[in-house]
Amino acid sequence: MPEHFMTFHCTPCASCRDESWQRIVDGRLRWEWQHYCPVSKTQACDGGWGPAAEDVREEVVAREGTVRLEVGGPHGIPLKPLRELMALSLPELVHARTHGFEATPVEAALLRGTLG
Repeated sequence: MPEHFMTFHCTPCASCRDESWQRIVDGRLRWEWQHYCPVSKTQACDGGWGPAAEDVREEVVAREGTVRLEVGGPHGIPLKPLRELMALSLPELVHARTHGFEATPVEAALLRGTLG
């Protein structure tokens, strides 16, 4: 369940600052987003467990890139943990099995931990 805190919403300007990140906490994927505008003196934050909101994940990918993970087979990420940890639909899982999964570095670290 996402957690929310917002004080105001401003019209984005050149002074607005957004920061997004992912991390592993107690073996679970955690994401955070913060926004601050010194001009309008507004701030907002959001966060949650599991896969990041799409806009947050896009910011993380833009900054950190992705890691292509093999899915299934003897050396790939197991299908069940991938589907559960990343909340993939069956068609998304089939696509990942065929083409690999583009994970953020944090997602890749968590998923690789399922191999052990």
